[in-house]
Amino acid sequence: MRRILLLALRDLRLEVRDRAGLASLLAFFLLTVFLMALALGPEEGLLRRAGPGVLWVALAFISTLLASRAFALEVEDGTLDDLLLTPGGKEWVYFGKLLFQMLLLAPLGALALLVVAGLFYLPLEKGLALYLTVLLGTLGYASVATFYAGLLARLRGREVLLPLLLFSLVVPVVLAAVRASLGLVEGVDLGEVAGWWQLLGVFDVVYVTAAALLFPVVMEG
Repeated sequence: MRRILLLALRDLRLEVRDRAGLASLLAFFLLTVFLMALALGPEEGLLRRAGPGVLWVALAFISTLLASRAFALEVEDGTLDDLLLTPGGKEWVYFGKLLFQMLLLAPLGALALLVVAGLFYLPLEKGLALYLTVLLGTLGYASVATFYAGLLARLRGREVLLPLLLFSLVVPVVLAAVRASLGLVEGVDLGEVAGWWQLLGVFDVVYVTAAALLFPVVMEG
């Protein structure tokens, strides 16, 4: 646990210190959301229904970029092998990188939710329920993104390969998150939305467990 926390905090400190990285993520997100809002037009009903999908498109790309950056910095600095050669199992490297991403995705997800709610007329009284959906969905997405980012870290063209491999596997997470978000926006009974939350929780447990078990194998290969 100490290794996981230290690795996550180190990566977080480096990311915050390198303001250009975070600034590019925020600029990309804002540009994506504004362009989609302009493309959909001024109709309130259409914007509200499209809001959850826009939110998750933006969050998916942000999570993909964060996962890629987490391992790209290690390769550029030549420290990835040092981490993997540390005595003991290698699962802690995976969990450290995943924790680093969640520490950034939690506030970024809240900011994204506020921006999309303002532009797409999402009900802010459902803000806590929507934010819970954001956390559950981003955890499932980031768990797979971290695994594939580590697998592709040393390959050329990893920025292109990562989305191609990733999106096919995380489609169930994104669909469940969009359905839960859309249900909240449309005022569906919370019991029905809770079913989507439970499904997201199952995906999170399965993906995190499988990725943590496979990570040492693929990194040794």
